[in-house]
Amino acid sequence: MKASKFKFYSLLGQIGFWSILVLIHFMEEIDYSSLGISIFYAFSQVAGIATITYIHYYLLIPLLNRDKPRLYALSTLGLISANCVLNFWVLVHFPFDYETDYGQEFWGTFIYDFLLSSVIVGSSSMYYFVEVWIKNQQVESQLKNEKLQTELNFLKSQINPHFLFNTLNNIYSYAQTNNPKTAPMLERLSSILRFMVYDCSEDIVALNKEVKAVENLLEIQKMKNSTQQNICLTTTGIKGFHLIAPLIIVNFVENACKHSDTISNPKGFINIKIEVDENDHCQLEIVNSVKKKTLNPSRYQGLGMVNIRKRLDLQYPDRHQLTEQKTEDTYRLHLSMPLSRKK
Repeated sequence: MKASKFKFYSLLGQIGFWSILVLIHFMEEIDYSSLGISIFYAFSQVAGIATITYIHYYLLIPLLNRDKPRLYALSTLGLISANCVLNFWVLVHFPFDYETDYGQEFWGTFIYDFLLSSVIVGSSSMYYFVEVWIKNQQVESQLKNEKLQTELNFLKSQINPHFLFNTLNNIYSYAQTNNPKTAPMLERLSSILRFMVYDCSEDIVALNKEVKAVENLLEIQKMKNSTQQNICLTTTGIKGFHLIAPLIIVNFVENACKHSDTISNPKGFINIKIEVDENDHCQLEIVNSVKKKTLNPSRYQGLGMVNIRKRLDLQYPDRHQLTEQKTEDTYRLHLSMPLSRKK
């Protein structure tokens, strides 16, 4: 519960509590005194208890925060006792419609007022510490969210250059030889850049935009080898309202392109399948052949892959499954994750 909402409900609760306490005292007295005296009696009794309650709440409890427990205990005990004595003095001089011997009832009245005041003061202490706990929880939650957002922004800043530099290096090699594929590759890259600059600043993006960026990335990969026919993307069940954390699928695909042998090996392949079921659960499967020099599994554990795993843990904690299988000439990745819907 937010601190502001807690304060609102607690204010209503306090008004209700004091009203009930006034009513109880009024009902006790109305059978013996007139209406006016009963009302005055009820308000005077509750006013004394309310006074010590708020003095205790605003002035005495903070002494505990200053490491003064003895002063707090003595002050609270003295405040309650003083209120009981004052209450009894008021009762003795109160113009009741009947006579009573308060001299014989001093200790009974004192103990009753003492216990009632102690219970209410104890309740105010509980309220104080609950309020402090809620405030601390809210501050902790805000700090946690700010930390997560800062970490996510950092991870994005690490992923974007990783992807861009790999792609720009490939285009640069074609530009040096005036290759006619350079312009189409730049056009595809500019589309990817627009996606990264204008869409990926948000926490979630439309899945179809992420898939479009994947298509552009794969087209760039195909242009590197005009005879390559084994790069395939299959999508099923994707709707316009499906949302996903940006650059998750794109960077997995970019990693496959980086480590595959589709440029040098005509039989090399990259097969990507993206399926979304009726429960808005996304299944991503990537299977690609690998370069012979990539046999060392650690080569797949570069900065990009490490960052993607961190982002999945931050944005889909305990809600995703990522598995990898590596053989001598094949790499397989499967990611299962929930999608959100555009509102």
